[in-house]
Amino acid sequence: MDSETSPTSEDFAEPQNWVLRHCGQNPSHHTYQEIITRPWQAWRQT
Repeated sequence: MDSETSPTSEDFAEPQNWVLRHCGQNPSHHTYQEIITRPWQAWRQT
């Protein structure tokens, strides 16, 4: 597995541009993952 990663961003365009550049420079790399983190908070009502 390739350990290179795109920059972390709240806007999808920056990582997407990284992927497009990366696959252009590495034609054998053709599988990518999008990892989304959604912070959640919960409060217990008493």
